[in-house]
Amino acid sequence: MNNTCKQDIDKVLLVEGSNDCHVVMSLCAAHRVPENFGIYQCDSDTGVLKRLNALISRSNPPQIIGVMLDADTSITGRWNSIKNKLNDYSYLFPQNPDPDGTVIQGASDEPKLGFWLMPNNQDSGMLEDFCAELAEPLSLAFARECVDQAQSRDATTFKAVHRSKAIIHTYLAWQDEPGYPLGRSITTQALRPQTDIAVKFINWLTNLFT
Repeated sequence: MNNTCKQDIDKVLLVEGSNDCHVVMSLCAAHRVPENFGIYQCDSDTGVLKRLNALISRSNPPQIIGVMLDADTSITGRWNSIKNKLNDYSYLFPQNPDPDGTVIQGASDEPKLGFWLMPNNQDSGMLEDFCAELAEPLSLAFARECVDQAQSRDATTFKAVHRSKAIIHTYLAWQDEPGYPLGRSITTQALRPQTDIAVKFINWLTNLFT
């Protein structure tokens, strides 16, 4: 599956960065999802929303647009930012994101839209929090303890918002091939693609692009 898309592609998933691209591609490969959509890396959350608006407003918009964004510090704030960005269109948004991933039909001349807010459409967080749900629980818990201990000893410099990144990459440093990136770690099964959250994400993706 391509990690970028052409402007005239009919089905596209917009993501923030390269890690998002590779996680999606690895999950799709593990679940044998048909390669019937492209992935467009937008480089930031702001870039995703700008690209979404630009694609919808085109004279020949795509048939289907998926959006994958980190909720970051507030799931409500992220959801409201999306709704505000699309105020000028006919889309009817639910008050809150669907826990199974949101899919919204537009008017006849508007694309079908889908939204997945990392990690699980309900909690604040990011891609790394989603990937933590794919990790082996006992090893992940010990990685979390190690990060906490390192912080208590002033041995860390990461920002509080990036704590989940520190934890998942500590966990990945202990695997058979230490330090693989997130997508490759799914391919090698260090992060398990058959967990409940991964299956739920794949079901949303399949439903959206069907």
